[in-house]
Amino acid sequence: MANIQPLPARNERSAPKWDSKFKEQLPTFFEEFETVAAAAGIANSDADMKKGILCYADPEMMRFWRTLPTFKDITKTWTEFKKEVLSHYPGAEEVAEATTEDLKKVVNEFAKTGISNSKELGTYHRKFSIVADSLQEHSILSGVQVASFYVQAFPDSIRIRLDTRLQVSFPKKTKGQAYSLTELREAIDFLLSDAIYVGRESTSIRGVTATIGERPVHCITDWGCSIIAMSVATCNALGVMFNPTRCIPLQSANGKTDWTLGIAKDVPFRFGEVTAILQVHIVDSPAYDVLLGRPFEVLTQARTQSFLSGDQHIMITNPNTEKIVTIPTV
Repeated sequence: MANIQPLPARNERSAPKWDSKFKEQLPTFFEEFETVAAAAGIANSDADMKKGILCYADPEMMRFWRTLPTFKDITKTWTEFKKEVLSHYPGAEEVAEATTEDLKKVVNEFAKTGISNSKELGTYHRKFSIVADSLQEHSILSGVQVASFYVQAFPDSIRIRLDTRLQVSFPKKTKGQAYSLTELREAIDFLLSDAIYVGRESTSIRGVTATIGERPVHCITDWGCSIIAMSVATCNALGVMFNPTRCIPLQSANGKTDWTLGIAKDVPFRFGEVTAILQVHIVDSPAYDVLLGRPFEVLTQARTQSFLSGDQHIMITNPNTEKIVTIPTV
């Protein structure tokens, strides 16, 4: 027979406690009481549970809770009483609300920064599990759907080998049966310890957003280009003046040579608190609005950091003020 322990006295260390100023802690107070109630052998008695919780309530709460219909009615259960109490304290939900958007935010956060070792995997697993558990408990997502979200945070080099690893590790799984998050974590942890990263077939060209004349302009970055270039359409839209007598030949990747339309002198490009004053060559109908080439890299002492996810950050310095900012590429 289990060892029955009496409910702790109100002033004992193990007694459930709740300060009514902190509404969000009320569910925790109920959980603490249910723990000591189970040890005292009264968890299966709705009447004893409702009376027992009053031992730990302050006088005002005690008087109010006694007036509730679910307390007075002996046919009402402990769960019904608890639900009614919670309804009188806005902000004290039993379970924190979670949405699939919350889950996507966790996945996207780690997909961007990358998960490359057991420590990073553990951090991701904990954050993901908190949200996923709530969604499953409320039947918002199935186990299969949760597993599908979980693996999206990992690069292709991990995902393409994951099915094989799962089949080896858990051969008794039937087709269509969802893998638990713990099983997924174990398999991925193994793959991370033996992971070999390979280059993708292609990656998108990155760019940054500059403010020119109070208007945002998308600029692609190419340190292999020897000039700063702007399409004539963008030049006209921004009202940038240029000298049409200063033209230079511009050779494209296919070897074709065209002439620029002129040069705009001392055009200010603002990136947050850093302003770069650039000499911009105007080009007819390129595939970009603005191309930031080698002159921008040199002037701003640009340092590029790329991530396995494909994201990229560029740290630039204002040569006149020495102000430094880091700008994400898009």
